[in-house]
Amino acid sequence: MKKYFIVFFIFFITLLKSQEIVSNLIFNPLLLNEKFIENPNKTFLSLPFIDDFSYNSRIVNSNFWEQSSVFVNRTYPINPPTVGVATFDGLDEFGFARDFSQSNTSSPSDTLLSKKIDLSISSSVYLMFYYQAKGLGDAPELQDKLVLEFLNDTLEWEQVWFSSDTIIDEFTRVILVLDEARFLHSEFQFRFRNYATIAGNFDHWHLDYVKIDELLSISDTSELNDVAFVYNSPSFLERYFEMPWTHFLNNESSELKDSIDIQLRNNNASINVDYQYNIFENNNQIFHYPSTGFTRNVSVLDYNSIGNFSFSEPPINVPNTAFSSFQVDSATFIIENIILTASSDNKLNDTLYHTQNFHSHFAYDDGTAESAYGININGAKLAYEFKLNRPDSLRAVQIYFPQMLQSVDHVDFNLTIWEKTNGVPGDTLYSQICSPVHTKDGKYYTYYFKRPLKIIGSFYVGWEQTTDDLLNVGFDRNNESNNYMMYDIGAGWTMSSYPGSWMIRPVLSMDPIVSNLTDVTTDFFVYPNPVFSELFIETSIIPNIISIYSLQGILLRKIVPDSNLSKININNLSSGVYFLELSYDSDKKYHKIIVR
Repeated sequence: MKKYFIVFFIFFITLLKSQEIVSNLIFNPLLLNEKFIENPNKTFLSLPFIDDFSYNSRIVNSNFWEQSSVFVNRTYPINPPTVGVATFDGLDEFGFARDFSQSNTSSPSDTLLSKKIDLSISSSVYLMFYYQAKGLGDAPELQDKLVLEFLNDTLEWEQVWFSSDTIIDEFTRVILVLDEARFLHSEFQFRFRNYATIAGNFDHWHLDYVKIDELLSISDTSELNDVAFVYNSPSFLERYFEMPWTHFLNNESSELKDSIDIQLRNNNASINVDYQYNIFENNNQIFHYPSTGFTRNVSVLDYNSIGNFSFSEPPINVPNTAFSSFQVDSATFIIENIILTASSDNKLNDTLYHTQNFHSHFAYDDGTAESAYGININGAKLAYEFKLNRPDSLRAVQIYFPQMLQSVDHVDFNLTIWEKTNGVPGDTLYSQICSPVHTKDGKYYTYYFKRPLKIIGSFYVGWEQTTDDLLNVGFDRNNESNNYMMYDIGAGWTMSSYPGSWMIRPVLSMDPIVSNLTDVTTDFFVYPNPVFSELFIETSIIPNIISIYSLQGILLRKIVPDSNLSKININNLSSGVYFLELSYDSDKKYHKIIVR
């Protein structure tokens, strides 16, 4: 049997060793509310025709194309010539499987049809494109193929090229010359089609940089003449893709990356490139890189010489002051990456935008699933590590369970929170019985706790299975967080072996933390407590920093002690409950204080 039905056979050897299973998705929810609508005002095109799919849309540009069922994305390809590709698969234009019964055959699936192009006055034209089989998706089978067809002067389609490749590590360039009279007519069109298993999101081909133009010299087909971004802009956070604003504030030095990895590809163009990035909040620019000058000039050598160009010596730095806001509980920033290239360079792929969210959740993933992850062992445990920068209360967990061929929405599992003990999940802090909820729009389902859970330091979020069913959590393959992903099938905790990130996000509360603990730690003495004017802190080891936080996690005071006995004047603090934090090189300790 094909694909989904034989996935257990494909992973048979893996199952014997680890019981971890990464499966292909059955549908694409990102296309559910997207619909390609032809632009009737643009019927005929003139040369040159260029589409590199670098626009931030999931559907193709209707100014270029008359018909489309492909998926425009930046997450499935590996090292594309330019950022963004059109992906052909076994799904229809709405992201659904075309026919679940067609699991053993290769059938026509996606079509990408150009608008009419008048070639009647041309004597020689070339069509160039790049393609890749599989990428981060599913490898086509031997009977599958990607096909290119031309409309001749009798308005009949002729197949002029095809590929039956199953895996291609690099994008392959294809050049076809149109110099025959039957193609050089006033209503010329071309179309790409694929043949695939149409029972799910299978058999991927990725298409990039489609260009058709007059053939004037040999250099027209030997040089793409374009420098472009390769991937989406990364998160500026060191550990997470997103995190709560209240845990980012006052911890910028540890939570921000020292530098970001922006990759460029020079496709036979000028090596002289200028780069900059800008950060905006509410349309107001709050930061510009580089700090001196408008842009930073670099020499980007050709891809055939060095591969992708990555900034180094020096890298693109991210200062601790890059993000600032008057917001109290959440903030959103738009990051604009720009390259300035030669005037002959295609400008469509020279700008990248990234939204850096600081809301109420932690996330390692970027919100898009390329696959699904599961374990098929009854009693198996899956645990995801997160770390708090201040005491807080956990009130919910968001999980994305993609809809697979067989729903498991009737299967119970124990949603579990563990404390971290000796580098692995320890005692259970919370557990409740849940079942997977398959959202049809690709959004996370929120599992609210029966009561807020008070958390300090590091903890794990995950589940314990009650059956051997694959629960299949969404799996982001573009962001790797395996250092924080663990599972246990009865022989102890083991780090996950599949590069990627589970789509599980703990949600924290902005409500005050009401603790019933008088002493969170007994490693130091705090007196008097309650306190009216002056607070004394006596420690055996001098801490690096002593901080006072409100119940909302807002930093109110920070001092650097110089002895084992510290005195803090708290006259400017209003009556209430506060948290005292003592920071050491590799540890933090807490104590609750009451101000009268």
